[in-house]
Amino acid sequence: MKTVNQPSHAETHNEGTLNWFDKQAINFENARFGWMAILITAQSCLGSVACGFILKNNANIIFLCTCAAITMGCNALLIALAPPKVSLISVYLSVILNALFILFNL
Repeated sequence: MKTVNQPSHAETHNEGTLNWFDKQAINFENARFGWMAILITAQSCLGSVACGFILKNNANIIFLCTCAAITMGCNALLIALAPPKVSLISVYLSVILNALFILFNL
């Protein structure tokens, strides 16, 4: 019995039929380690700025713990080589939530 190689996700769909997020996931997977370095650095810096603003305003310690946990969780998913969509969702959530922490503590 002969096995046939299955086409990859990018080969089975025309580039025009993929939505924005699927294209992002494919681009991320094609250059995973380069994007990981950039994303870990960027979202870690944003998370540390958010933690700094939380500390500066003497906000509730729960906010500080949440900010740190979100940032570290995203880093852990990227380092552990989670699937591309999970990795990207965690980065987007980290950036959005840390930006909100910064805005609330200005």
